[in-house]
Amino acid sequence: MNRFFVAPADWNDSEIILSPSSEHHMVDVLRLANGEMVSLFDGNGRCAVARVAIERGHRAVLKVSEVSSLPKSKYSISLFQALPKGSRMDFIVEKATEIGASSVYPVMTDRVVVRLNDEAKKEDRRGRWQRIAISAAEQSGVNRVPEIKPVMDIDQIAKIGRDFDVFLVGALSVDIKPLRAVLADMRKAQPSRVALLIGPEGDLTPLELKIVMDAGAVPVSFGPNIFRVETAAIFGLSVLTYELQD
Repeated sequence: MNRFFVAPADWNDSEIILSPSSEHHMVDVLRLANGEMVSLFDGNGRCAVARVAIERGHRAVLKVSEVSSLPKSKYSISLFQALPKGSRMDFIVEKATEIGASSVYPVMTDRVVVRLNDEAKKEDRRGRWQRIAISAAEQSGVNRVPEIKPVMDIDQIAKIGRDFDVFLVGALSVDIKPLRAVLADMRKAQPSRVALLIGPEGDLTPLELKIVMDAGAVPVSFGPNIFRVETAAIFGLSVLTYELQD
């Protein structure tokens, strides 16, 4: 069954009209016909089954039935991701959605190659990443779409990190705890809100690492191998999800 995202503000328990882009995909690309059934979700846990009704003027209306609401998870994992070069952030957002991250915070650090200094450009990029997250959720069956936060600097991230039960930062420094050891302590505490910070190519600077550690971040090692940025993000999120999932 084809699956479509409906923004919470557009949700209706009886009839729903998709956004123009989603309607185009349903009618002109997938060529769904009258009477066919589709699956809907609003990214916040609400789901439904609906019947396609093509009205005059090529306008599609979805007749909603079987509305349900999935319970919220007992835990949430947020990814604080320093901006990588190229299209790697697109890939990271897609995979973070599939794994089940609750939010993604793009971060500007000293060593990032991509410099987003214009506010309009930052917001344009954030909108792009949010659309990628929605698309990934549609395809993967995820019912909760992670919120893509505005681009922030390391000081803002440090301040936000203080509010989490556990704040981890992947680091390449020597003599730091392996993730495995930190997870053993984390299991006993049973945290509900966990944040993971992944630095850029070349890692965080010593000053940046100190800033987040002063905010309570625990530096962790992912092992002897040096991962690419996107690999580190996927690895860290996957391990945390495995450890925390019900």
